[in-house]
Amino acid sequence: MTRRAASLFPTLFLLCALAAPALAAPDLPTPALPENRHVLSQQAQDLRKTGNLVPFAPPQSVLAALFTADGGTPKAIYGPLLAYEKTRDCHTAWLIEAGELARFEALAAKKPGARGEFLLTLEEDCAGKVTHSVFSVSPGSTPEAWLSWRSSHHGPMTKAHSSTVPGLKKAVAAGLVLMAELRGISVNGQPVAGNLEDVLRAEGRITPVFDLQTGLRPGN
Repeated sequence: MTRRAASLFPTLFLLCALAAPALAAPDLPTPALPENRHVLSQQAQDLRKTGNLVPFAPPQSVLAALFTADGGTPKAIYGPLLAYEKTRDCHTAWLIEAGELARFEALAAKKPGARGEFLLTLEEDCAGKVTHSVFSVSPGSTPEAWLSWRSSHHGPMTKAHSSTVPGLKKAVAAGLVLMAELRGISVNGQPVAGNLEDVLRAEGRITPVFDLQTGLRPGN
C-alpha cells in the first residue's frame, strides 16, 4: 500500500460516517399502546352483584334492534340499540342476568338461531353515577306479535294499544322491524320515575327513527 493510499483512509472513513444516517432505514411508526381498560367502579360492581348481572356480548341482530319506550301508547320508534349505546357519555357494557344467560345459551345450543325473549341491561359507569337501561328483547317481528308480547307484560290490549297498530304496520312496510322495548332506567339502583319516552325526549340524545302517530319517518 502506498503512502498516498494510506492517507486517504481517514477521509473515506469520515465520509462514510456522514452518509450513514441518510442510508439508514426510515423510522417506523411507533406501535400504538393498548387502550387502557376501564376500571369498573365499586358501585357498578355492587349493582352487578345485587342484580346477579354478568357481561354479555349481544348478537348483531340484537344490537340492530329497534325499540319503543312507552309501556302504554308509544309515540315513536327509536334505535337501534347500538345507536342508543353510543349516545352515552361514559364507559358502557352490556349485561344479562346469569340465569337468563344460561337459558339463552341452552336455547341456542338446542335450536341454533332461536332466541326467545330476554332482558338486556346497558350499564353506563360514570364517576359517582351508574345508570342501567333495561331492554326487553322480543322474538316477535310483526305488529300483532309485538302487541301480543306487550300485552303479556302490560295487561290486555286496550283501545289505546290497538291505535298503535296502523303506525306499526306502516313502520314494517317501511322496512323497520320492532324487536325491543325500553323497560326501565335506574340511576345508582333507584328507578327513574315518569314516562320513559318523555325521559328520552328530554335527554335529546337519540331521535326517533319513525313517528307512530303520523306513520312517517322524521322529516317526511
